[in-house]
Amino acid sequence: MQPSSAAAEPGGSGTRESPDPRRHPARARGALRAVTTVHAAALFTQAVLAGRFLSGDYDMLTAHAVNANVTVAVGFVQVVVAVLYWRPGRGPGWPAAVSAVLLVAEAGQAVLGYQRTLGVHVPLGVTLITAGLLLLVQVWRLPPPVPVPATPGDAGSASGRVPPPGTSPEASRPTQDAS
Repeated sequence: MQPSSAAAEPGGSGTRESPDPRRHPARARGALRAVTTVHAAALFTQAVLAGRFLSGDYDMLTAHAVNANVTVAVGFVQVVVAVLYWRPGRGPGWPAAVSAVLLVAEAGQAVLGYQRTLGVHVPLGVTLITAGLLLLVQVWRLPPPVPVPATPGDAGSASGRVPPPGTSPEASRPTQDAS
């Protein structure tokens, strides 16, 4: 009783590649690392632009304001990616919580900046940069989550194959040898 070659998947492994993030936690972790890196760079750029403005390059205030909007937008994307890393990706939940707190603080920081409340804006900016860099370091130190193995009833396993569209379930079953 040997399965026919029609039942075996190309590549000989008997399983298909699945886009399910639970089975590919390294992808979710890589996405979290990437967006956290971009976010930390945007936060650091804010300090550089503010310093240039304070040094007399007054056009940098406009760049600082534009980068504030970029930073908040990247912070929002970071929250989404961190939640996806946590829930379907089976990673820890603390990056999502820290990212959400950072996003709320950044939105408040932008409001304080537009109101020119510098007594709070500057120290909060230093705190945000520090928190963003600490989060970056901790995200890069995360161990990979354990992938979820395929179960026999899943479409990705050899025994639970779903037939291609337009074919009958009998056509995808292994053939039995009569001898």
